[in-house]
Amino acid sequence: MALAGLLQADGRLAAAPVIDPTRPAAPRTGHHAPRAKNVIVVFCAGAFSQVDSFDHKPELIKRDGQPLPGNERLVTFQGENGNLQRPLWTFRPRGHCGKMVSDMVPHMGNQSDSICYLHSLTTKTNTHGPGENVMSTGFVPDGFPSIGAWSSYALGSETQDLPSFVAIEDPRGNPQAGPNNWTCGFLPAQFQGTPFSTTKPVRYLQRPRNTTTGQDLAARRVLGQLNRRYAERFPGDTELVARLASYELAARMQLSVPRVTDLRSETKETLALYGADDPQNKIKA
Repeated sequence: MALAGLLQADGRLAAAPVIDPTRPAAPRTGHHAPRAKNVIVVFCAGAFSQVDSFDHKPELIKRDGQPLPGNERLVTFQGENGNLQRPLWTFRPRGHCGKMVSDMVPHMGNQSDSICYLHSLTTKTNTHGPGENVMSTGFVPDGFPSIGAWSSYALGSETQDLPSFVAIEDPRGNPQAGPNNWTCGFLPAQFQGTPFSTTKPVRYLQRPRNTTTGQDLAARRVLGQLNRRYAERFPGDTELVARLASYELAARMQLSVPRVTDLRSETKETLALYGADDPQNKIKA
């Protein structure tokens, strides 16, 4: 704690953001001057092998057919490990930068001058679920906040009518780690990602068909009174504060979400960029 205090006083450690529990998504100033207003992370669960495609390993080629060094001490879910195998495709230098990319992905290789290959992101797990945890939270175990939760916790949002952090799920199914990819972890509950889907943008946003507007407003008024009364008794309950704020946000989202998710107002050129005009496109966010 003393070290943290010294680093913060010296300007080397950011102070925790001051967050109004009633307006958790209010915009906040970051530790550094921002250069981006929005961040979109496209996470593709499962993929081709990096050592067969863009991660050139001359030592792996040299040790083809040999046992993995230290293999006798490894314990995996997959059982006993086999011998090392060289890539099945030939690597060649691509573009002006000379990046070594295999013949498995020649078209991607031709774009190497425009691609940032990040080889420093590694993990000690070779299993999909824990690996997804590392990608989204930076840690193998469950329970840590995702990158979107950290961003909304630190910076808030410029709009108060939409969630500061949304997760657009793949209609074919979620990654193995599921909601861990947009969890708030140990941060307050209001920084959890809001899942969207292609069939129903936000679950349970609209009131039931057999409930009138007046009944809906009356129910929310009573519920709000009960929640606020409970909040006064238990001021440290972040889940309740998040629920209160989420009810208020949900009321605003009933108007804002249909507007921002309706692509009919977009031009044909924009729809073409989305791929929405392609009948073969089965994954339309």
